Amino acid sequence: MPETSGPPLSQSTAPGSAGQGSRSSLGRRRLLTLAGAGAVGAVGGLHAIGPALADSRTATRASRAAPPAGGQSLSFAVVTDTHATPTEPARLDILRRTFASIASASPTFVLNCGDITDHSGEDEYAAYLSTIPDSLRGRIRHVPGNHEVRWDVNAKQLYHRLFGPTPYSWDVGGLHLVGLDPTQTLQEPGHFGRELLDWLAADLRTAGPSVLFLHYPLGSEHYYVNDQDAFFETIAHLPVRAVFAGHIHREHVVRTNGFTQLAGPAVRNGANYYWVERGDDAQHTVLRVWMVTVAEDGTETRREVTTIPLTGRDEDQHLRPVRIDVGAPAPTGKIPVTVRLRGSSTAASVRAQVYPQHVFGGGNAGSWVELTPTPQGWRGTVDADAMAAGVHRLQVRVADERGASYDATELFTISSTGPAPVERWQARMTGSIQGALAERDGLVVAATTKGHVEAFRPERRRRRVVWRSHVGPVYRGPAFTLDGARLVVPSADHHLYVLDAGTGQVQQRLRLAGPVLSSPLVTTVDETETVFVTAGTTLYAIDPRAVRIRWSADLHGLFAGRPACDGERVYAGSGDGNAYAFDAANGALVWSVSMTTREDPHGRLLYGPWDDVVTLLPDGAVLFSTVSTATALDRATGSQRWSASGGFLYPPARLTDQGLLLVDEWGKAQLVDPASGTATWVTELGVRVFNAGPVLRKGQVWIVAATGLLSGIDLATGEVRHQRQLGPGNTFSTPALVGDLLITADQDGLLRGVELPA
Repeated sequence: MPETSGPPLSQSTAPGSAGQGSRSSLGRRRLLTLAGAGAVGAVGGLHAIGPALADSRTATRASRAAPPAGGQSLSFAVVTDTHATPTEPARLDILRRTFASIASASPTFVLNCGDITDHSGEDEYAAYLSTIPDSLRGRIRHVPGNHEVRWDVNAKQLYHRLFGPTPYSWDVGGLHLVGLDPTQTLQEPGHFGRELLDWLAADLRTAGPSVLFLHYPLGSEHYYVNDQDAFFETIAHLPVRAVFAGHIHREHVVRTNGFTQLAGPAVRNGANYYWVERGDDAQHTVLRVWMVTVAEDGTETRREVTTIPLTGRDEDQHLRPVRIDVGAPAPTGKIPVTVRLRGSSTAASVRAQVYPQHVFGGGNAGSWVELTPTPQGWRGTVDADAMAAGVHRLQVRVADERGASYDATELFTISSTGPAPVERWQARMTGSIQGALAERDGLVVAATTKGHVEAFRPERRRRRVVWRSHVGPVYRGPAFTLDGARLVVPSADHHLYVLDAGTGQVQQRLRLAGPVLSSPLVTTVDETETVFVTAGTTLYAIDPRAVRIRWSADLHGLFAGRPACDGERVYAGSGDGNAYAFDAANGALVWSVSMTTREDPHGRLLYGPWDDVVTLLPDGAVLFSTVSTATALDRATGSQRWSASGGFLYPPARLTDQGLLLVDEWGKAQLVDPASGTATWVTELGVRVFNAGPVLRKGQVWIVAATGLLSGIDLATGEVRHQRQLGPGNTFSTPALVGDLLITADQDGLLRGVELPA
């Protein structure tokens, strides 16, 4: 894309990344006035992702101006985790004090590493923007954090309108700056994906010394971005010198893979920031970094933190492994590992471990094994005795005496013994697959966050594509109409699409008041087919044939789950902390029940039923779940019948002939009596489970964890009969079952056909 000073705030940002606007309770003019034209004004030129990343690479390289001479003066400030919200005025006072100190130092620019707000509310953005002095407007560069996307009813569109598209880059003072965004709408951990990494590689290919900033720290003890190993591989020979990050709310400095990474403490907890100046050290150009702490009276205290070399990165390339060999497991469960390094390597130690895939968006010290140097390479064994069959990653860390390290990974496979799930085929789609797969009469439909929709018929050795179509970004699964002739697809572009199920042709689309971030429910009301879906904070009843709104009701908050309907009433959760029942015929409110004792808006959102797949139970009950409980309510009155403790919000419940199957986000599965909530059995899977619901087949329930671990559980006893690690990609999509083939989908856009054992 050509260089630009940033799009006017009254217009949408880059197609495919900013999306459409949504209604503002504050008033759009007021919020944009607070932002000011400088909120997305450039320091140098911006380069942003457009609709086709491959197309933007040539334009990005061609439009970058040559960087100024290395001696040009340059200084900048870095802040992170501001968590602005009007309900916490003390935080805003801290922000004002912090920004006032930064403004008095007159930096060239300021980097904000994300978690700008608590939950991306319009009032929170307004509160944040109100703390920025006029002299800093136009100098602050932002990237979003997980708090900008996890509960964002705007699907990041308001963020983009205020701060511009992501990712982007610019050149100033002899440096190349890149704002990276691996956040995922409606999810906690990060994910780069192929498209973003391709863009980054093209952007850095002709750059000078480069500084990246993003929300999640990478490498070392950090496992917040599941495909960070692909990031390391992407930048292996590119000029990345420094990475600034946040998220962990504490200071952490590490030199890894040729760059120095600095993660900082949260400004929400104290008036502090990093001050960075370019200078020279022993004839090498460096960035000197200080922590500046601002007392309540404005007094500043400086502490030197680190010095980041902008040259000499080739020294760390000597630590990069030339080859990693992973052998077959011995009968003892030990896997032999050999790591070969360059003859010129300055390595002082080499360690290895099975990549901690069980760590979901968190930190982990690891279970490292020291390897021993031999003439054939560094050798040792790692323990795989308790690991499931399937595809895993081996992580290797090479370190030298200076404290620098280099991380690399290698895939390896553990073979099955005895009857086990067998992967028969793979296929890849563009974008991530977050929503459930839809299936009808053997036709499976998948949709991605890039808006690609594919219908295919799975066969034992391959999948046969029936059609491909394209809509706006899809974060929740599509649904067939009752006759199977059409497909209803929700999109973050504010539309509900109706596609011909036989051809994929878009028959109609209905524009709604906000991004459509819930799963559509297709059912009947008064013998009339009806689709229930939410967009923004509104629940809609829609005629799928005429594609018109029958009625709408205010949910007063985000709902990204799926409603339930018994023909008389429709039930939905909300980010305001309440469970709701409406008259299915006209949308009149029947009852509302608070599902949390939290009183502040952010707490009620986090601990409410905002992402629940509401489930009808026998004998006139309905199940609502949160991160702390599953509660059966009387459908007519909303009164509580029973409650079970556990984080049941994300994994959908499943009613079976033998009882109600509940799975919590920590991987505890249990079969309970739907009338009382009493458990028949409880099984611990030991891994996190999010959004991907259970699938039943011949007395077994199959669950795909967020880590990609597939487990087969005996429904009668709770015994785990089978397990297979499908691969390294995180999984949030409920699979589809066609005969004995289980079709799974993950964040890398990979579809798999897995043959289940008899």
